[in-house]
Amino acid sequence: MKRNRLAIIICTIAIFIVSCAPPPAKENKIRVKHNYIILLDLSDRLIVQENQPKRDIEIIKYIYGLFEEKVKNDLYIKSRDEIKIVIAPQLGSNIRTEIFEDELYTNIESIKNVFRKKTELERRKNFHAYLDTLYQKAVFSNDPKKYYGADIWKYFYEDLNNDISKDTLTENFLFILTDGYPIVGKDKNKLQPIKTKFSDLKVILIEAAPREKDMEWDRIMGLWQSWFDEIGISDYTMIKRKAISKEKEQLRDITLGNN
Repeated sequence: MKRNRLAIIICTIAIFIVSCAPPPAKENKIRVKHNYIILLDLSDRLIVQENQPKRDIEIIKYIYGLFEEKVKNDLYIKSRDEIKIVIAPQLGSNIRTEIFEDELYTNIESIKNVFRKKTELERRKNFHAYLDTLYQKAVFSNDPKKYYGADIWKYFYEDLNNDISKDTLTENFLFILTDGYPIVGKDKNKLQPIKTKFSDLKVILIEAAPREKDMEWDRIMGLWQSWFDEIGISDYTMIKRKAISKEKEQLRDITLGNN
């Protein structure tokens, strides 16, 4: 009898201890970081192609909206995402590149949690305003001869590695707004290799519109493909200039496809 009572007492104490124990800590899973880099070609394509500045602005604002969706999906406080505008090197440009690139850069992780949602509208307004101003300054003449080409190859060679997030849990996206010509100079039919490999980079080339006819598209895109293969980029999409609504659909599929 005493043994039964003792067993009951022990069981009661054990149940009490278990019930008073704190609940197991929830796993604080680190979210994937999304790093959006938008590279701009501000060459004479802005005046050669009809409504090109307006189209660029609409596409960039749409990408910014996709960025905001990602941030919301991570409930703001768990987001580590960032977005930046970079301008391809271009001789003769009077644009204060460093000022616009500073203002058109957002890193959610660097914003205090309490302000991430509260300042969303303000961030968007500032981004849109500086983007509009940038394109106003970029179109400085109606004469194509006064524009130098944008050297996209040089950006890959000198600066891209600094803009990529080295965080191992990251998806790096590079959106390139260009007509498709990646280099300036005499030999436009060959891209020199670069030492850095970008195997974890997703490239989306947008608004490609070669100006010559007769297989120019195939030739220019073949040039990109061969070069991407050389520098280790396997995940790339080339979006030809077409109805802007269709381009947006492709961008959404690429960017939010895994959601």
